[in-house]
Amino acid sequence: AGEKLYQQQMKLKEHKLPVLVLFEGWGASGKGTTIGRVIKYIDPRFFKVATMSKPTEDELRRPFLYRYFNQIPEAGKFTFLDSGWMGETVGDYLRGELKESEYTKRIESIRRFERQLTDNGYVLLKFFMQIDRKEQEKRMGILLESKDTRWRVNEYDLWKYDHYKKCRKIFDQYMQDTNTSAAPWYIVDAGDRKWAEL
Repeated sequence: AGEKLYQQQMKLKEHKLPVLVLFEGWGASGKGTTIGRVIKYIDPRFFKVATMSKPTEDELRRPFLYRYFNQIPEAGKFTFLDSGWMGETVGDYLRGELKESEYTKRIESIRRFERQLTDNGYVLLKFFMQIDRKEQEKRMGILLESKDTRWRVNEYDLWKYDHYKKCRKIFDQYMQDTNTSAAPWYIVDAGDRKWAEL
């Protein structure tokens, strides 16, 4: 699989295709770990990984998608986003920071943004790492046991665990609203780490 991925990367470089890979999913679903495994097989000169933390004051003054425009890769290169505009939009909505009408506007903006990317020759790959509540509980328990890994579980992850059904409904609706033939969602059964990596 690693060799195949390397060959694909060389073809993308040769054809000067820019690739944006979005990893979304539940807390403890293995987004960061999976990205780490994938990039082992890619020439480090041709990719970057961006973990999108909370927007800065400057970014908050700008249009919502501005900070993601800054992550767009050059021709022949990859950008991996460890959570992106889905995570931010759904998070703001679940925390009550977006009214229904504002959320609907965001969805429209996202659909336009993704369409602009694919119309302009970008390859946009969107993966959602799915784990059930029982698996999430087990993994978060292991992470919280050690002071070295405790930081990987934040309050929002715990809140999503407590409100799993509500969150799942919103995640499903978001993916339905932003699933297009040019940029479909790939739902990864992340309960099995080997399968998820594959």
